[in-house]
Amino acid sequence: MRVASLLLSFLLLVAAPASAQFDAPAEPCPPGEAVGTLRGGSVQARLFTNGNLFYDQTRDQEDSYYGEGYLVPTNVTASQGLPPSPIDTATLWVGGVVDDSVRASAPGYGAYAFRPGLTGPDGTAPTPDECAQADRIWVVSREDIERYNGGGLPTDDLAQWPVHLGAPVLDGDGIEGNYDLAAGDQPAIRGDEMAFWAMTDTAAERTGRSYFSPNLPTGVDVTVEAFAFRNPPLHTETFYRFTITNRNGATLDSAYVSMAGLWAQRRYASYFLGTDAEGQMLYVYSPDGSRAEDSDYAIPPASGFVLLRGPEGTDGERLGLTATRYLHKSRAPHAFPYFAREVHNTQLGLMNSGRAVHAHGEGFLPHRGPFFSETTYFWHGDPVTADGWSEVNFDNDDERDPQRSASDLRMGALSSGPFRLAPGEFTTATFALAFAQGRDALASVRGLQARARGLLSAQASGTFEASRVGSATPSPLPLAVGQPRPNPFREATTLVLQGAVDTPVRVSVYDVLGRRLSTT
Repeated sequence: MRVASLLLSFLLLVAAPASAQFDAPAEPCPPGEAVGTLRGGSVQARLFTNGNLFYDQTRDQEDSYYGEGYLVPTNVTASQGLPPSPIDTATLWVGGVVDDSVRASAPGYGAYAFRPGLTGPDGTAPTPDECAQADRIWVVSREDIERYNGGGLPTDDLAQWPVHLGAPVLDGDGIEGNYDLAAGDQPAIRGDEMAFWAMTDTAAERTGRSYFSPNLPTGVDVTVEAFAFRNPPLHTETFYRFTITNRNGATLDSAYVSMAGLWAQRRYASYFLGTDAEGQMLYVYSPDGSRAEDSDYAIPPASGFVLLRGPEGTDGERLGLTATRYLHKSRAPHAFPYFAREVHNTQLGLMNSGRAVHAHGEGFLPHRGPFFSETTYFWHGDPVTADGWSEVNFDNDDERDPQRSASDLRMGALSSGPFRLAPGEFTTATFALAFAQGRDALASVRGLQARARGLLSAQASGTFEASRVGSATPSPLPLAVGQPRPNPFREATTLVLQGAVDTPVRVSVYDVLGRRLSTT
């Protein structure tokens, strides 16, 4: 965690009482109306300024983007003349404790907790006019900057990059904190195209389903950097980096950040939910190809959210994936959490009621029979081998369960925490939405697991850091390494490498004693 500004922290402490100062704003802001589109090499995502991604239920049905908010791969045409879509919507959740009060800013399906804009330095929520001025999503690509560097005119978003809202800048004129494109400043772009917007949970009304009980916001500002790549192997993924700042006059403690997703398609396929703890991922997959004819995809794919970089914990180290939960649109105890305490319990990896999850069935401890261990990772077994607890091994007896039926949708949330933010402090968290399609449904799972590990390696190597655009040279791409199949092996195995064309690769084979047997 870093202090956003010593002056800002001082002002917050002076202007606000020891307790959190956010109550119902004098003039609540209406939901934002801005829509942005992020485009990668073979993926497209709709973006909104209300904490929601891909789908905004507050809009009229004709303008809702239902089923077309997230398209991948974009070079395939499915129903309605559109590319196929694996996911309906996703939302950002932030929850924690302020002055011994549990808070949750967790947009529901059609009830959004965030508004465009930022909280003022005196700790006051933005006015409707200020929210309206910030209700915009700026999208800039490396090509835009290359074209400008070559003598072309800047796009409106490039010329008006919102540094006043916290948009990141690569300094080129030696003056920190300004944005002068002509003097050499550039947007700090991650990937090949990046979208930016700012939002806060301090400006919404406190009635109806817009907020959870108690009717108090978490008290945070959030800025978003959403980015994508043009070329393989990252051309089917999108990435989301959230910067979360505590705007309370009190410490935000026991805090968690989550991504909650609803996976459903225009033409439904059967879905199961799973956790890959090693890959830091919550994902959906089809158990077999029996209903592939009912899907936009000829071969059932697998897709999921990967936590690439969690917030900083209380010891200063970056946190990883700490919990996943299965959610259901209406069935208790997995119903979508409504109250702040239920949201926080979900982020902790507990049932809505606060009871522990046990690795059996739908998380309940059976009244009779063997004891099943507590876990914060829902359905964390391997669905390919049926090893461990999963929806294909529902009873956790290492046998496939033919009685478990797949659904036409799956809801789930993955979380990271706890972290702590003093007034004015901020932290960041980065997620990726990954996609894979293999020769069959379970091969898609293996491909997605390999992609998750490749994305984590890319994060560790700095692939997703911002870089200056000086020429038409494409951004560097990582080398994704799949798991060997079979493994272990005696005579031969297959290892899939994905990278840019002409990337030099050297592969060495070692035995269990560490002796190098061959190099290719």
